[in-house]
Amino acid sequence: MIISKNFSLREFTKSSTAERLGIDNSVKDQQTLVNLCALTHNILQPVRDKHGRVDCNSVFRCLDLNRAIKSSDKSQHVKGEAGDIECPAVDNFDLAFWIAGNLDYDMVLLEFYTKGIPDSGWVHVSFKADGSNRNKQLTALKVKGKTVYKEGLIR
Repeated sequence: MIISKNFSLREFTKSSTAERLGIDNSVKDQQTLVNLCALTHNILQPVRDKHGRVDCNSVFRCLDLNRAIKSSDKSQHVKGEAGDIECPAVDNFDLAFWIAGNLDYDMVLLEFYTKGIPDSGWVHVSFKADGSNRNKQLTALKVKGKTVYKEGLIR
């Protein structure tokens, strides 16, 4: 199924972890599909139009897959509202900053970025189809082996 001019549903559900573990990571309900379409049209396609290729590292994750990678049951990935992305031609901090300044979003989370290493980490971005987007910006850092979330986008 084609969702936009540059994105298909298959690339949002493909997971090597799911394949390895025999987990069916297909979308099974209409609301999740609506959410994925909203994420695509409001975030992913505009990013693609501006910056070129978008690598979607993780978008939809069914609950079984989400649990297999030890993520929260409340993850927006489970609802089709979030994607972990990178653009090969753009520094991940710059990508997060561009999204925050140019698009409506629920959350932009710069995860495990290291200043001076443009492709370090990734950008988690989410969008809520119901319009209740918070425009929240966070940075995830490792501090003494633990993940710490700080407000704002920190280079």
